[in-house]
Amino acid sequence: MTSDLTFNTIAFKKSFDTKEGSERRSTTRGVNTPDLLVIKHQDATQSSSKLPMKRHLFRVDRQDIDATDAKVFVTSAYAVVEIPERTTQAELDNVVATFKAVVADATFISAVVNSES
Repeated sequence: MTSDLTFNTIAFKKSFDTKEGSERRSTTRGVNTPDLLVIKHQDATQSSSKLPMKRHLFRVDRQDIDATDAKVFVTSAYAVVEIPERTTQAELDNVVATFKAVVADATFISAVVNSES
């Protein structure tokens, strides 16, 4: 995979890379308030089908400092993609396209964050 990645105008530079995953960070807003992109991989077994699968985690963290008391806080969003060994590329593409549509719908995300129980 490419060492450095840019999403939403944030340029993430690779910090480290192992077989299990990688971390990229952007310190454009300051070294004490980095944006992180973490990617992890894991072999697993799907509980319902008992099939071997790959589990992939994609996580974005944004660190900020509260102006009133200088406390650092982290806001995160992440997705876990589970791919059983029998999944075809077309099946994966369909799930990813649907997931992207859900995440891209700001009205839906706002409703979930603000009121759905």
